[in-house]
This record gives sequence, structure tokens and C-alpha cells, in this order.
Amino acid sequence: MKKVLTLSLLALAVTSTAASATSINIRHEWKPEYGDKNEQAHADRIAVSHRFKNGIGFEVEAKYKTNNEDAWGDQSGNGNQANISYRWKINDTFSLTPQFKLEANSDKVGYQSNLTLGYKVTDTISTSIRYRYHYENYKSSLDKANSHYNRITLAAGYSGIEDWKFGLSTDYTIKQEGEEVWNGDKQGISEINSKISYTGFGGGWAPFVEIGVQPADKNMAGDNDKDDWRPRYRVGIVYSY
Repeated sequence: MKKVLTLSLLALAVTSTAASATSINIRHEWKPEYGDKNEQAHADRIAVSHRFKNGIGFEVEAKYKTNNEDAWGDQSGNGNQANISYRWKINDTFSLTPQFKLEANSDKVGYQSNLTLGYKVTDTISTSIRYRYHYENYKSSLDKANSHYNRITLAAGYSGIEDWKFGLSTDYTIKQEGEEVWNGDKQGISEINSKISYTGFGGGWAPFVEIGVQPADKNMAGDNDKDDWRPRYRVGIVYSY
């Protein structure tokens, strides 16, 4: 599967002669201590993405995590992912982007298909809605049943202040029977995230900060925390050329 995906991406690079945009995204994530068993956690990722002028795009991502409370101590792999997509610009206002994503770690492989409808409200305000279906296939030695979920993401962006960009997104997840998203329900809001980027440095550099919340892990939080939200903080930088 990995070889097939790699060859496909290389073929796209060869057959597409005009490049539109390439980005390198480096990000560090910190989750503070939470509940009875959740110690603070750190994770890092680097992603490289490219979109050709013909609308075809791809991204590859490598992820790492620490196994103690140090920001970069005792690191190990935290999975990887790759995706391929096509952005169809319907007109100056609407765009439609189908995508297929392959995500893997040491325990499972996830297959995800999604479809995003983008709407440009004004030159400085944009919105989007994305639907995705995700299927997870666990390795047989874990003796764990495969699982799946549906997810809808609503997002909005604003760039009306010079050198600044603001974003807000919300995920609503519908899991299969027997699994829980929030407060005993198999469906509900699974993430809220805000993002601020600064583009004033020029040269394609744009540092950013993200603040988000997710439902607490019911197996890790204490009785008083199991239906609360756990905060998450991210800092990073994007280089585009």
C-alpha cells in the first residue's frame, strides 16, 4: 500500500508541469496534566503538502510523541499519514475538494474519505463544511474489532487585519454503537479549535498558535473529570513557496 501510494504521488509530480503552492508545516503540541492518570503530554509533527495548478494536491505527515513529561524527551514514533485530493473551483465563490487519506501507526491502519465544500463569503471571510468517513483496521494480534466513525467539520476564517489570519473549527463525530464521544453519547462535539497566524515576516514564513479542547478520555480521567473538556495547545510555523 505504501509503495503504491508513493508511486502515485511521484507520478503526479512528473505529469503536472505547473506548481501552484508547496508548504512545510512544523508543529509542537502540549496537553497539560488532566484527571487522575493523564500526565502532561507532548507531541510533534512535520507535514509537507503541495497542490498543482490542475487542482490535484497531496500531503505527507510524520508524527512523534514523548513518553515522559519532557517536551522532547524519550521520543518515539506516533504514526504517519498521506493523502491525495482534488480541488474543483466551481466559481469565484464555491470550491469542492474530495480527498482520500491513509493513516497508520504500530497498531492500526486508518482509511478515510472526505468531501469539503468551501464558500468564500468575501475577500476576507471564508467558510467550509467537510464530511468524512473513517475506518480503522487493527492488527490481528491485538484481538480488537475494527471500528469506524463519521465526522462533520465546520470551519471559518478571517483575514481582514493586515498580516494576521484567524480561524475557528468544530468537529461533530458520530461513532458506532458501543463507543462514546461525550457524556455517555456515541455522537457529539469532539473538538473545538482556534488558530491565529502571523504573516508579517514575509518570505513565506507564518508562525501560528492554536488553542483547542477535546472531551476527556473516559478511561484516563477521574470521576470528577470524565465529562469535562481537556485543553490542548499548539505552536508552529509554516513555510510556503
